[in-house]
Amino acid sequence: MSLKLHLLSPNAKRRRQSGSALVIAVFVLLFGSLILLALARLSTSSGTSLIYEVQGQRSYWLAKSTLELGLVQLFPLNQTAQSCAAVNTAVHNWNSNDWAGCQSQLSCSEDTVDSKKWFRLVSTAQCGDGDLLTSRVLSAEASE
Repeated sequence: MSLKLHLLSPNAKRRRQSGSALVIAVFVLLFGSLILLALARLSTSSGTSLIYEVQGQRSYWLAKSTLELGLVQLFPLNQTAQSCAAVNTAVHNWNSNDWAGCQSQLSCSEDTVDSKKWFRLVSTAQCGDGDLLTSRVLSAEASE
């Protein structure tokens, strides 16, 4: 007789289990949606980081090139050192394909220490626009 109490009819089992598959399906869908949302957000931030990295490298190399150009203007090959007046300090907006959206500027200052003339060049370069603007500043000191 106790055996009959533990055995349920097939209809009673179905009634107790109805709706559990729906709860599991909703849980799986919500969990999958959260994973997809996290991946989308990660992909967006990775893309923005890559743009900043590329723009930062462009700014760095433009600042370095501008600094080297200033050194060539100060110390022309096979000539004596010039003064800061020989250095082009105007803001230069670059329009070539590789440097589109970039600008650079060079500043120069002179000082005499122990009867030796010292030059300090500071190069500033910016690339990008709006929220994706990167800037690099490089400096060099040289003497006669």
